[in-house]
Amino acid sequence: MLLDFRDAVFDAVHKTMSQDKDALILYNDMGAMGIDKIRANFPNRVINVGIAEQNMMSVAAGLALAGKCVFTYGIAAHITARCYEQIKLDICSMHLPVIILGIGSGLSYGVDGPTHQANEDIAIMRALPGMTIYNPADAITATAVVNLAYHSHGPAYIRMDKEQHEAIYNRDTQDFTEGLATVAFGGDVTIIATGILVHRAIAVSEELAKDGVSVRVVDLYRIKPCNTQLLRNVILGSKRIVTLEEHSSVGGIGSLIADLISESGVKVPFTKLSLSDETYLGSASRAWAHERCGLTVDGIVSVLKGMVCAETANTVSGPGEGARICLR
Repeated sequence: MLLDFRDAVFDAVHKTMSQDKDALILYNDMGAMGIDKIRANFPNRVINVGIAEQNMMSVAAGLALAGKCVFTYGIAAHITARCYEQIKLDICSMHLPVIILGIGSGLSYGVDGPTHQANEDIAIMRALPGMTIYNPADAITATAVVNLAYHSHGPAYIRMDKEQHEAIYNRDTQDFTEGLATVAFGGDVTIIATGILVHRAIAVSEELAKDGVSVRVVDLYRIKPCNTQLLRNVILGSKRIVTLEEHSSVGGIGSLIADLISESGVKVPFTKLSLSDETYLGSASRAWAHERCGLTVDGIVSVLKGMVCAETANTVSGPGEGARICLR
C-alpha cells in the first residue's frame, strides 16, 4: 500500500496540536489538505505568513520565545537555503523548539528547476549547531520523527518526499529512537542509505541475492545527531560499505560516513553514491538524474558487483582465478 509522507506528517502535527495548546503551525502560502484539516479544528493556531520564508522563521522564533512549539511548513528548497541566516541566528543560536517541515526532498520537484531542487539541504542544515535532521524513508517513519522532534524541545528539520511510497516499517512495533535501523541483512556489502533511496537499496539487495551476494541495508533516518556508536559498529562489522542518497555528493551522508570511517581507523572499501556536485539547470526529473548518476538499480548493482569482484580478485591466487568468481 502506497502511503503519503505529507498526510502522515500533518496527521502527527494535528495530534500534537490537539494535545498541546501551545503548539501551532506556520506556512508560506503553500496550501495542503492537511493544513486545512488542522485549521478546521484550530483556526487560531494556523498562520499563513505569505511568500516570506525568512520572516516565517523569525516569527517562529518569536513565538517559540513566548513559550510556543512551532511547526513551519514549505518546500524544502525554499525553507532551508532561502532562510538560512534566520534559522542560524533566530532559531539555532537560542536552541528554540521550531520544527521545519520541508516537502520535496532531493528531486521531488526536479522538473521545476533549480529553484525547487533540494539537493544541498542536508549539507547546509548539518552545519547548524544544535539542528536535528530527519530524513524518513516511509510515512510510518515520518509520523514517528514528528513526535521525536516535538519531544526534543529544540530545532529540527524533517525532510519529506513529495511522492507516495510503500511502508518499510510496522507502525506498531518499530522503535525509532536509535536513529538508524537495519532493514535487510547480509554480510558481503553494507549499504547505508537515507530517505527514499532506502527503497532502492532494498531492491538492490534483492537483485544481488539472485547472484549469491548478500547485502545489508541500513536506513539512516536521523542524520544529525547521528548515532555514532551504532554507526561505528556497522562500519566495524562490514566488509565493504556504500552510501546511497538523493543529495549532492558534498556534505550528505556519504561525507558523514567517510568521516566516521577515517576516525575509526578501519580500512574498508568505501564508495558513496549520490547526485553529482552541480546545479541541474532547467528541469531534472528523477529518472533522468538517477540514470545519469548511477542511482538506478542496475547502476548500483554494477558498482557493488565491481567492489566484490575487485576484492575477490585481489585475494585469490593463481592467474585468472579471480576472474572466474567475479559476478558479471
